[in-house]
Amino acid sequence: MAETGFVFTTELGEPYDSRNAFRALKVAAVRAGLPEAGLHTLRHSAASVLLTRGVPLKVVSEILGHSSIAITGDVYGHVAPDVAREAMDVLGDVLDSRG
Repeated sequence: MAETGFVFTTELGEPYDSRNAFRALKVAAVRAGLPEAGLHTLRHSAASVLLTRGVPLKVVSEILGHSSIAITGDVYGHVAPDVAREAMDVLGDVLDSRG
């Protein structure tokens, strides 16, 4: 197979048309009973997963290409309370083990 530089290609080695990815995403969302989803939904979901898994906000901001960590914090701030709660639980466990 010829090296094309693309991650995903058609059987002919051509890059996939982004419209096909969008259509596939819409079909998957409908099958899952979710509201209509777009490619931005994937971006938002990926960022949310990274943050809930403890990836630092600065790292997620860089991955997303945001010009400022404040933008990432504003957009994904809804994720932070869960992460903060988990962090406080960890801290509580440490303090309890010393007491």
